[in-house]
Amino acid sequence: KTTNPTTGDANAELASQEKAAQAKDNGNYGYLDSAQVVNNNDLHVSGWQATNQAAGKDNRYLVAYDSTTNTELGRTSVTESVARPDVAKAYPDVVNAKDSGYQATMNNLDWSKVKSVDDQIHIVSRYSDAANGEGNRVDNWSQPINLDKGNYAYLDNFGVKDNQLQVSGWNATNKALGKANHYVILYDRTAGHEITRVKVEPTVRPDVAKAYSQVINAKDSGFNTAFSLAGIDLNHELQIISRYSDAANGDGNYVSYWYTPQKFAPANTSNQGSLDSFNLSNGQLIVSGWHATDYSQVENNHYLILFDNTNKTQVKSIKVTNVARPDVAKAYPTVATAGQSGFNANFGTVNLISGHSYSLVSRYSTLDGGNGDNGQSKTTDYWFNPVTLDQQASYVDSFTKTDKGYNVKGWMVSDQSINKPNAYLILLNDGQEIARTKVELTDRPDVAKVYPSIYNSQKSGFNGEFKVDPTKANGTLKVIMQFAGDDANKDFSDQYSQNYPTNAGNFDNIHVTASQVNLSGWHASTQAGNKPYEWLIVLDNNGQELYRQEITDKGLGRNDVQNVYPYIEGANKSGFQVTMNIPTKMQGHLVRFVHRLTDDKDGNGNFIDLSSNPVLVNLEYNLNANGINRYILNNHINHATITVNHVIPSDTTDVYSETEDGKPNMVVVHETANPNDSIWGEINYEKAHYNNAFVHAFVDGDQIIEISPTDHEAWGAAYPANGRAVQFEQVEVYGANNFARELVNAAYYTAYKMNEYGMVPSLAQVNGTGTLWSHHNVTQYIANGKTDHTDPDGYWANRASRYFGTSYTMKDFFELVKYEYSHL
Repeated sequence: KTTNPTTGDANAELASQEKAAQAKDNGNYGYLDSAQVVNNNDLHVSGWQATNQAAGKDNRYLVAYDSTTNTELGRTSVTESVARPDVAKAYPDVVNAKDSGYQATMNNLDWSKVKSVDDQIHIVSRYSDAANGEGNRVDNWSQPINLDKGNYAYLDNFGVKDNQLQVSGWNATNKALGKANHYVILYDRTAGHEITRVKVEPTVRPDVAKAYSQVINAKDSGFNTAFSLAGIDLNHELQIISRYSDAANGDGNYVSYWYTPQKFAPANTSNQGSLDSFNLSNGQLIVSGWHATDYSQVENNHYLILFDNTNKTQVKSIKVTNVARPDVAKAYPTVATAGQSGFNANFGTVNLISGHSYSLVSRYSTLDGGNGDNGQSKTTDYWFNPVTLDQQASYVDSFTKTDKGYNVKGWMVSDQSINKPNAYLILLNDGQEIARTKVELTDRPDVAKVYPSIYNSQKSGFNGEFKVDPTKANGTLKVIMQFAGDDANKDFSDQYSQNYPTNAGNFDNIHVTASQVNLSGWHASTQAGNKPYEWLIVLDNNGQELYRQEITDKGLGRNDVQNVYPYIEGANKSGFQVTMNIPTKMQGHLVRFVHRLTDDKDGNGNFIDLSSNPVLVNLEYNLNANGINRYILNNHINHATITVNHVIPSDTTDVYSETEDGKPNMVVVHETANPNDSIWGEINYEKAHYNNAFVHAFVDGDQIIEISPTDHEAWGAAYPANGRAVQFEQVEVYGANNFARELVNAAYYTAYKMNEYGMVPSLAQVNGTGTLWSHHNVTQYIANGKTDHTDPDGYWANRASRYFGTSYTMKDFFELVKYEYSHL
């Protein structure tokens, strides 16, 4: 209301002017010069209204009115008019024109009544005769005002934290008018669909309000919310949408702001690791290694999990802090987190079960708690190679004689000790227990260093005493290192030491001349104490004694033997040497020398024997007896090399069925009985007909060709020979030299196979013993009518007579086999 200080006549004069002017111009003029939202709620308006109709209406108001909804938003009293000479000049006949201006801030507006930013909102300039702006009034309606229609927003945070996808930011826009429901929506841009949405309560953002004072909701434009990670693929591009909606569910009419999409998965999605140590040596599980993946930038909680693969259960999990691994960073330069990918962790005492398979799992997780997986968290696992608790190892450092028995020192480790904590040492004699002692294991850091992954290997040392009756320790001794439960007879795990023979020795030197044999060696025995006599005895290949002689040069110092056999009393004086003359019946024979310790001066009584390997005594003595063998010696005929060409399928037969160990114990000599075929002709025939019969090899004067593996049976001589024998065929050849070379090749192949399978040359015997057989011998001694072949007798007799004017028998071939055997 404009006031004037004049009174009296002046008032009368003014009234007169107004009356005159009214008669002259009764128009209602006005204009809204500006209208702008300020302070995020108020309207700052300026303009003018000039009209002679304002006479008698001294109350001036500005009214904000939504014509779309026919709703008044609020009104403000104008207490001071603003001079407007421009208006007075334009409207000289309007009395109040010169003071028709207004400028006000409307701060009591109710914007909730506005349904849309596009509503027609007017500013009504009013003169009224009522104090509240009602009563008789004259209004001037402005043109619709324009609100800022910009959509302003910023995402302060969009990241994974505390096992959630956390989002905070703000969205200020006048387009939110009439849309009271504010939603934050998580959108999978890669898959092209909404994941989830959450309705948010506004948070105060004075910073936004200050920057965007023209936006009505800017002050309350903030939001802070979080999404569960369940169902979210961090490898996808994810996008946040801020939405204001007039519908409770966020649909209906709405205005949205799409923030910049973000991908949380790293650019390098590789996942590598290595377990450097799985250490159970002190009874606790200590692990070290590294796990490098850039997923750890998002999944920043690191766990180690011990998993029982056998039971398919988790044993224990621990959270760890990563340590620097510059070596990994060097090896994987494209993995940003590789340099801080290491771990060193102690699980402490864990409940393990021997025999079970365990895996260490390294896990990066978004969850801080438990093992990092609650069904909603995001994890990246690396499973290291499994460790099976089935390892064991042991060693006897020393086994020595004591006054009362034996002392044994060493160490023993086993994963079985997890539930079998009692340690025993057991002494066996020829497999029978003769003593045992319980031991307390002691520290062996050297063992722990070598076997860190075996349970409690740090406590593995032992020092045990066996009290033993010497008469019971007379065979092969062995120490059992046993871990046992409460009942050692039922619940135990054993490891075995090496054998400790109580009778040991060696013929270090056997030198045979034309007439004498010089022998030296040693013989130590735990039973030698009451056996003062030593004898040399010679046996032939069938065990028949050929010669004996007392040894007088005995008790020779052998500290080397003492070092190896400290548990045998007298080992340091176990040496002997002797020279014997060769009787005629030994010449050319395969013999064994026996060193005997005995209590009888004649070499009998109670005794302990030591036998040498077979020795051929002056082999050529008998070899020269046959003209063909003599021809071979004189012409220095050498054997061919064995050619392996297994044309017979190896699965045609199995191991030898007539021997205890599945290995051959004899060799059978055949000849093809085909005077017109070559070695390859015979081989090709058997290759085509092996389902009927085949042998292991063929020989002629130039070649030895093995066509079938000799660790499986052949079908060439009927059973039981097939189930016992390596078998080969001689191809019929012509010419003296050619025949002699074939015999050498046959003898060499025989000797080679005998040596390979631990056989000693001996002629076939009627009782089925012996290692060297002809097909004829098989027919004679063991075939029981299953074969009637007599080869190679006829072939040998023919060629021997034809080319050498002599005979050739299995005894002659036997001498040649022995010769080749002695030269292997």
